[in-house]
Amino acid sequence: MNIAAIERASVAAWPPREQATMGEWVLSAGDGFSRRRNSAVPVGSVPTNIDQRLVDVASWYNARGLESLYRITPLCDPGIDRTLADHGYILEAPTQVMVRGLESLGRSDKVVGECSATETWISAELEAVGVDRSVIGPWLATIEAVPSPSLFVHATDGEETVGAGFGVLGGGFIGVFEVAVRPEHRRRGHARRMMDALHSWGYGLGAQQAFLQVVEENDAALGLYRSIEYEPAYRYWYRRADV
Repeated sequence: MNIAAIERASVAAWPPREQATMGEWVLSAGDGFSRRRNSAVPVGSVPTNIDQRLVDVASWYNARGLESLYRITPLCDPGIDRTLADHGYILEAPTQVMVRGLESLGRSDKVVGECSATETWISAELEAVGVDRSVIGPWLATIEAVPSPSLFVHATDGEETVGAGFGVLGGGFIGVFEVAVRPEHRRRGHARRMMDALHSWGYGLGAQQAFLQVVEENDAALGLYRSIEYEPAYRYWYRRADV
């Protein structure tokens, strides 16, 4: 499994507003919405000046009104995670990255796909995910930054729009993001149909695999993804200062 390739595709699909490097470490900021877009990824071995590096990272995020947050992936030396733990950084949001091949096309009935986030899609996603209204501005900025080629899908049930999600093509993958269904319409196959539509679209444009990220406490989503042949590829988690 090429973890570095999936990481590159993931970052490209969910780009931060601002990015900087400190040695091999990559720092991202994006108005505070989404951990992925507002965290430092400490790639490589433990730097000799690790304590000063943590200070410099904290200063970079403080200057942007953000807490320092680290995303720990298998590309990170385990010693960095231990150092963060020793400095009081608390582990949060352990996440599974899952993949599946795209050998065949799936069905996509009762699903509408468009190349941009329409007002219908935005309303459906807001209702399905339950985005806090206080972060709608940063959330919209995040969605507007999604690159092309991408497909924004929403599921229908009669006259109602009941769920939404999107996929981004890049690096031979389709990354699948934010697939969600309104609570009262769950367990009726809508999420599966949206996933099928995204898989079909990605396969038609030459993607060889699909990937997604799901927090480990989300048992319902994990069950769905396993049922449609997604398999665990690797884990990552975050470290946040205990303040």
